[in-house]
Amino acid sequence: MADRFSGEDDFFRSSEIPVKAKIENFAAEPSVLTHAREVATELGAVAISAGVGNLLRTLVRAVSAAHVIDVGTGVGVSAGWLSLGLTDAGTITSIDLESEYQQTAKELLQDLELAPPRLRLLSGRANQVLPKLTDAGYDFMFVDINQFDAPALLADAARLLTVGGLLVVNGALAGSDSAAPELVSLISESDEFAAALVPLGQGLVVATKL
Repeated sequence: MADRFSGEDDFFRSSEIPVKAKIENFAAEPSVLTHAREVATELGAVAISAGVGNLLRTLVRAVSAAHVIDVGTGVGVSAGWLSLGLTDAGTITSIDLESEYQQTAKELLQDLELAPPRLRLLSGRANQVLPKLTDAGYDFMFVDINQFDAPALLADAARLLTVGGLLVVNGALAGSDSAAPELVSLISESDEFAAALVPLGQGLVVATKL
């Protein structure tokens, strides 16, 4: 018997939609985060899927991340998932241009006991806020916004992350109206990161700081 999966495996012969559903629904989503995603829809904000959130939680736990940057707070869905993988004394610094969304996030995340000093909400554009953060002070960085200066953001990520830290970018397969694909391209060409593309949500790139 072969010791590896073959191309004839039932899972891989399934149609695209069932496969995606299996991946996205692999882990149960906490009810508070399901509610937060519903609130995001009501407010016209875009939130990550449960499948993306579960991957974030797993990666944060895998590297025992203590200090995380969340670029794109929204109503707190990504911060909530990230917090589930944090060490007990871990912190999340979350950045968003929309302070109104951050206020909603602050309220929703209380049910996960995610509040100051574990949660720091910074209002402003990522390219203006990131340069103010501490060099090599973070183990994990998640980027989930559309518009930014991609070269500057990558330079900030390289400066802010510890060696072995992870940079995860959502929207790798997004359209031309997003800067995420440009950032992904720069990551793939960078000598400072080793990266892989993950087909979840709008496409994720997971990169390790070398």
